[in-house]
Amino acid sequence: MARRLLVLCATAILLALLIIACEDFNSNNKIQAPATKGNELPSVRVAAVKRKDISVPIFATGTIFPQHESKIGPKISGTLEAVYVDEGDEVKEGQTLAKLDQENILIGKRQCEASVRVAEAQLKEAQLQEENLRKEKARLANLHEKQAISQQRYDDIVTAHSMAVTRLEILAAQIVSSKENLAMAEQKLKDSVIVAPFPGIIVKRLVNRGEYVTTMPPTVLFVIVNIDKVETEVALPEVHLARVARGNRAEITADVYPGVQFEGEISTINPLVDPVSRAFTAKIEIPNRGHQLKAGMFARVTLYPKVHKGALVVPFKAVLQRDGKTGVFVIDGDSALFRPVTAGITDEDEVEVIEGLAQGEEVISDGHYGMADNTKVQVLREQ
Repeated sequence: MARRLLVLCATAILLALLIIACEDFNSNNKIQAPATKGNELPSVRVAAVKRKDISVPIFATGTIFPQHESKIGPKISGTLEAVYVDEGDEVKEGQTLAKLDQENILIGKRQCEASVRVAEAQLKEAQLQEENLRKEKARLANLHEKQAISQQRYDDIVTAHSMAVTRLEILAAQIVSSKENLAMAEQKLKDSVIVAPFPGIIVKRLVNRGEYVTTMPPTVLFVIVNIDKVETEVALPEVHLARVARGNRAEITADVYPGVQFEGEISTINPLVDPVSRAFTAKIEIPNRGHQLKAGMFARVTLYPKVHKGALVVPFKAVLQRDGKTGVFVIDGDSALFRPVTAGITDEDEVEVIEGLAQGEEVISDGHYGMADNTKVQVLREQ
């Protein structure tokens, strides 16, 4: 009995020592939470409510093409005597590009000039004849009144004078016709010289000296483009049809010029909506004085349709949703107060505020996520 009691006492002492050892171990290895300063205020950045113009952009893509492009063909058929330009050449309006063989045209022109001279000489002769017959008619008319000549003789002079007048009219008409033929020959001679219809760049030369070119079917000699201004055509969803208008500003970028932005505007809107794609097309005109933009380039377009002038705006990051309401945190002294607002359009950097704010008030733009209403804050302002 005494031995059993001794064993129980030893066991109890051992358990007590184990418990004490475990408590000491746990107390030495416990992870402590970092201490916080109870009086430190959250820091926030603020931005002033300001007025500026704002517009909702529309993004699209398109291909650059020249505003003026022409396939140049001959006005008359003939053999090319000379070609003066090549691909890549810049030309001025009216500059000679090529010339047809003019030998037969010059022969025809000289024939027409001769016909005009002959007709004019015949007219002068007929005018003299008519003048003489007119005088003779007047003399015989006086004698006829005195019954000094027969009626037959007087009738003959009247008929002869009438025929002379008719011949004058015929010759005058022949002169007009001869001069028209001469004008046509001169125009044909002019048309044998192919000139540039506008200033531009020759992008294709399709013929060589000695080739015979025709008007039917038309032979294309050159392709010329003018890229002082270029255009791009974009397809827009039909929901934007009522928003865009001619003259709306556009910003254009090309992947080959990183960071370079070109300005343009909508020049044409096609009101026809494609029933399959539900899209309509708009053309954007882009000044291109340095000829940086080339036909065929891929273009990224940002359209700015409706501009809200002098709108109250705040940074996009300042607006948030809280309990189903759209609002911002307004700075009042050292407190951040949540205020519901009515938001308008946004350009992804700033948001228009229609109601709820006044110009000059400060709103939190950074550091307000998860913040409770009427929180004391430390305001950081840019110096």
